[in-house]
Amino acid sequence: MRRTQRQRYAARRAFTLVELLVVVAMVGVLAALAMVGYRKYMNAAGVAEPKAVIQGIRGAQESYKAEMLEYLDVSAGVLDDWFPAGTLNDQKRAWDVTGEPNWQLLNVTTDGAVRFGYASVAGTTANFPATPSPFTWSGLPGPPLADPQFAPNGPWYIIQAAGDRDADGTLALLLTTSTMSGIYWENDTE
Repeated sequence: MRRTQRQRYAARRAFTLVELLVVVAMVGVLAALAMVGYRKYMNAAGVAEPKAVIQGIRGAQESYKAEMLEYLDVSAGVLDDWFPAGTLNDQKRAWDVTGEPNWQLLNVTTDGAVRFGYASVAGTTANFPATPSPFTWSGLPGPPLADPQFAPNGPWYIIQAAGDRDADGTLALLLTTSTMSGIYWENDTE
């Protein structure tokens, strides 16, 4: 059977099966790389809110101390007295300080509703708690505040945030103190 010239020309410019499989494999690899990058981005965005709010609370505590010579115990000495009140789950809660006199004094604001709960306790050197947090910090050899490096020489504060972004029962936990320069976090990808 003889092919016409048009059929031979069409056969030469078509893709072979191997070429199509190579293209499909390359698209698959690029899609896999994109998913990894997207997951990293989403995990980083998930703890951006509590980090920003903790830094806001930290700044407000320092401003309060500059005026009053002590830090403000916003959560009445209990690090699981969350603000805004409510269950720690994947739902956002309004940041409304109405009816919360200590949070009003601290004057911390957010751009909108928040997914995490926040607590801040404060005091003097004499009453610094070794283990005020109700949570187990599995990434550390012991409770973070039991470490002597966190023991203050004067007034102190502790700020803790917790949230369950994906409603699986595992909390993302963030903690800082007046003696820490950074924020310790655990389960940030929960």
